[in-house]
Amino acid sequence: MDTRLEMIRSTLESYIGELLEQAEETARRFKDYTVKENGVRKKWGNQNTLLYRVRRENNSLTLEWYHRAWRTDANGNRDTRHHYIRKRNKNKRGTDLVYGYDMDDLFKFAPEWSRDRVVEVEAEAKSFRRQAHYCASMLIILGRLERYLAELEGVELPEGETA
Repeated sequence: MDTRLEMIRSTLESYIGELLEQAEETARRFKDYTVKENGVRKKWGNQNTLLYRVRRENNSLTLEWYHRAWRTDANGNRDTRHHYIRKRNKNKRGTDLVYGYDMDDLFKFAPEWSRDRVVEVEAEAKSFRRQAHYCASMLIILGRLERYLAELEGVELPEGETA
C-alpha cells in the first residue's frame, strides 16, 4: 500500500482517538459535577439523573445520554437501571443526519440547576459526533481507494480490509 495512504489513515485514526479523549474528559467533568451537586440536594426529585457515556468501536465514536432510574426490589435492595435516550430527527423528511439531542428530551431528566451544564456538555458532544462522523466517512472512502488500487495491481482484498 502507498505510504501516503497509510499516513492519511494513521492521521484520521489518531484524530478519532483525540476526539475520544476529549469526549471522555467531558464525561468525567459532567459526572464529577453531577455527583457533587446531587450530594448537596436532599430531595430525589431535585437530583440530576442523566448519564453521559462515551464509547469507541473501531473507527466509530458513540456519545450517548442515558436516564438513570433507581429500583427497589421486594427485599428492599436498590439498584439502578439505565435507559437510553434516543436522538430524534425533527426534520419532516427525515433525511438530515442528527448529531445532537433535542434539549427538551434531556431536560426531562435534568433539574433546573443542572441545565446549563447539560447544554454545555451536549454542545461539545454534538461537535465531537460530527467530527467523528466525517473522519469515519473519510476512512471508508480511503478503504475503497485502497481496494481499488490493490485491484489495479492484481491483488484481491476482501471487503473491509485495507491493503
